[in-house]
Amino acid sequence: MLSDKEKEELAKVITSKVKTFECPMCHNHSFTIIDGYLIQNLQNSINSYVIGNEPIIPSIAIVCNNCGFMSQHNLGILGMLNKKQDESK
Repeated sequence: MLSDKEKEELAKVITSKVKTFECPMCHNHSFTIIDGYLIQNLQNSINSYVIGNEPIIPSIAIVCNNCGFMSQHNLGILGMLNKKQDESK
């Protein structure tokens, strides 16, 4: 689970990058940050799945409060990866 502090920081960073939030499906303007991180594994083949030693894309998702549409945001692009590593030291 994300702490309130983490959610506030993520919301601050996302709103600094995305000026207007509107769901592309239902045009709602209310979103919630999912309470955890998503990890996308990059795979070299569509015919097999490898676990470990594959690049990953850590991200967070925001969800439309009306229709449930999810929008994922890359933590590296948002500048949040180094902050997480620094806090764990």
